Formats: sequence, C-alpha cells, structure tokens
Amino acid sequence: MTTLYCGTYAEGGIYKIGFSEGRFGPAEMFCEIDSPKYLCRGDGFLVSLCKTNGKGGVAVIDENGCIIDELGYEDSVPCHVMYQGGRIATSNFHEGTFCLLGFENSLLHLLKKVKIRDKAGCHMLLPYGDMLLGFALYMDRIYVFDRDLNCVREIVFPEGSGPRHGVFSQDGRYLYVVSELSNELFILKSDCWDIVDRVQLIDDPKSTSAAIRLFNGRLYVSVRGRNRVYEAEIVNEKLRVSACYDCGGSHPRDMIVVQGYAVCANRFTDSLSCVSQNGVIDTVTVPQAVSVIEH
Repeated sequence: MTTLYCGTYAEGGIYKIGFSEGRFGPAEMFCEIDSPKYLCRGDGFLVSLCKTNGKGGVAVIDENGCIIDELGYEDSVPCHVMYQGGRIATSNFHEGTFCLLGFENSLLHLLKKVKIRDKAGCHMLLPYGDMLLGFALYMDRIYVFDRDLNCVREIVFPEGSGPRHGVFSQDGRYLYVVSELSNELFILKSDCWDIVDRVQLIDDPKSTSAAIRLFNGRLYVSVRGRNRVYEAEIVNEKLRVSACYDCGGSHPRDMIVVQGYAVCANRFTDSLSCVSQNGVIDTVTVPQAVSVIEH
C-alpha cells in the first residue's frame, strides 16, 4: 500500500489516501490548513504551501498531521515548494518571486527573496546538484541560481512558449521541460543547456500544459483544457508523442506516476483519478484537488 497526500485550493486542508494496484482508499483529512496548494517531502515531515495570518507562505507538518511551524512572507500564496538539505524554496506565480527559507530547530526563517518582475509566472525551482533552476514562464526563461539564490545564467526559450515545469533524466545529462503556453516538450543537455529537440503535444490555444513526470524512461504530461495525459518516448535525444488519454476529470493541475499509473489531481471535478492508456481506473473525491505526492 502506497500513501498519497493531496493538496487543495480549499481552506479544508491536506488529504491522505491509500493507493494500491490502481485503486484508492478513502480520502481522510490529514492536516487542516488554509491553501495547501503544493506539497513536498522533507526529512521525516511534509512541507506545504499555506496562507497564515493573511500572508502566503509555507508550513512544516509532522507525520501525525500536526503543524510544527508556519511562516507567511508574501502577499499571495506561492504555487510551488521544494525541499533540499534543510532548505525550502518557493516560487510565486503572481508576485514573480523565488524565495529561499531555512528550517532549523523546528523554526522557519526567510533567507532570501529574488524578484524577477510582477506576474513573471515563476512556477518552479528545480534542484540540480548545487544549483537551482527557476522557471519563469512569462519571461520564456529558466534562471540558473547557485544554492544561495544568486543568478549565474539564463536559459532562453522560444518567445511565447512559457516553460513551466521540468524533470531531469536519471543520469542528470538531460533536462526535460514542458511549456504551458505553447504545449511543447523540450530536451536540453545539462552540460550546456542547449535545446536539442522539441515537439508539440497539442495545437490548441485553449489548452495549457501543467505537470511533467519521468517514469521508466517515459515522459508524462497533464494538459488542462482538453483534460488529457500525454506520454512521450525518448530515443537518442529525440521525442515522440506515443499516447494520449483522459485524465479522469477536469483541469488536471498536478500529476504523478505511481506503480505505473498516472494519478491526476483534477481541480474542477474535486477528484483524484488513476488513469492509464486503458482508461479511467479509479477516482476518489478530494475538494479542489490541485497537487499530489507519494510518501
């Protein structure tokens, strides 16, 4: 049995769900917290985005669902959070900021805030060795930061593409990026950050790509609008879209691959759905589901 945690846009909180062989157990409230839009794993705890004292920020939560500490430091709630080596980093889509926090002696503290610009579309910080890659989709750029959030270079994407999320190959030689605005997949070589291939998932201005995952050498992408999951094969630095199927609901913001199944958080249908090329396998109700992690 695998345990999943699902974050929401709702004030209700974080839900805990058992998962095995494509089937969900009941969704149970794990932690009552406001606006846990994105989650990540820490060292024996969870880190969640949240709204606290009228500010957007993060909370650290123990394995029993109790809040260890929470800190608000922005006017709006960020959209992405990551944890690495005792540090937490957030991305704020609307405020156009990347923030770095420390967590020591059970207390959170803000270390640094980097402002790109208002509404820069900052949507992800992705660790790579001692670097952090900051995705700013309305800038058509990925900013390469050192571990202290100092920018050392910029990776420029085609105008209007909107790089949103990325994942590295298992050996770290390649970065795979999905663009929200142009609905494309890109391959970049990590030794030079050159784009070596790109392929369009769908030509539909009403659809926007969201999350990208890598599982067993295959890429999975959730696409809102058409409400689909796309799969792509990677062969010799080339991409080929190989499958497309229903996400099991509407507006799949986040998606992970568990035991070979795609699990989609479908916000507009209040659901977490398990899907594959064979169709929708199972669905469980989670109000305003927006992110999901395996723990």
